[in-house]
Amino acid sequence: MREQHAGCVGEYLIEHDLFDFLLLSLPDNDTHSHKNGPFAQVASLAQADRQIERLMHAAGGPDEFLEEHAVIVCSDHSQSQVEQEIDLFRAFDGFAVQPASRVRARAVESEIAVCPASRSAQVYVLDPDRRADVLPRAERTLLALDGVDLVMRMTDHPDGEAVIRGRRGEETKELRFAPRGDLTDLRGDQWSVEGDLDLLALSAREGRVDSAVYPDALGRVWSALRCHTSGELLASASPGYEFLDWGGAHHVGGGSHGALHANDSLGSLIWCGTGPAADSREQWSLRDVVPMIDEHFGAAP
Repeated sequence: MREQHAGCVGEYLIEHDLFDFLLLSLPDNDTHSHKNGPFAQVASLAQADRQIERLMHAAGGPDEFLEEHAVIVCSDHSQSQVEQEIDLFRAFDGFAVQPASRVRARAVESEIAVCPASRSAQVYVLDPDRRADVLPRAERTLLALDGVDLVMRMTDHPDGEAVIRGRRGEETKELRFAPRGDLTDLRGDQWSVEGDLDLLALSAREGRVDSAVYPDALGRVWSALRCHTSGELLASASPGYEFLDWGGAHHVGGGSHGALHANDSLGSLIWCGTGPAADSREQWSLRDVVPMIDEHFGAAP
């Protein structure tokens, strides 16, 4: 019903010319996919399409609508089928874990905070004096869990470096990278990479680096780890798995998202009446949308 409400309000705004910029949220497909799985999305996507059609009809039809309005249509993620859950709380039972509470317990009483978020998770080390001991233990705990695909963290390299580890068979593979070097990704960013490229299914040849399995992996991992609110450890679930949340909820039998894998990451991005040519970039991302809007309204820095 949320999408029908959004379409109704948007239709009124179109009819009465009441906006310069409209952000129309169509969220029901996400709920439908969480419950029924990614392969059941066709029906709910059709419902979302009808609300966009509703706005166009309010302007007299698609041609009339596009004469007056530029449009960007995007999804914020994809969905991945969930078949099993990962219980972080049982895994970290041997640690002093910060409880989930509105009243924050004293940090000195807890070693770590655990933050599951669907198909990703973070671990925060709360006592900086014990970081050298707690961080490797927590990393080993994550790597030993069935369903954990990748574990990521920053190293102590003075110029900044990230390390990604993951189990492949009986071995733990490792990849280190930094935003400097002679490899260029599909978005034009430069990287230095050493270690096991197969961990991210990376192809590195003729100065180019990319992965079809983990799209824009280096840029996304680096950005996540450098975020000032990020935990010391980030984990990405394997296809088919999801981390239990603090309430014990999961989407087993349905869909979920949040991991680095292509199943979660590849979405739609369509624009008309604004933005550059589609072939001006090899790989597009949601982070291209805001600059596109800024430039359209003459607000680009």
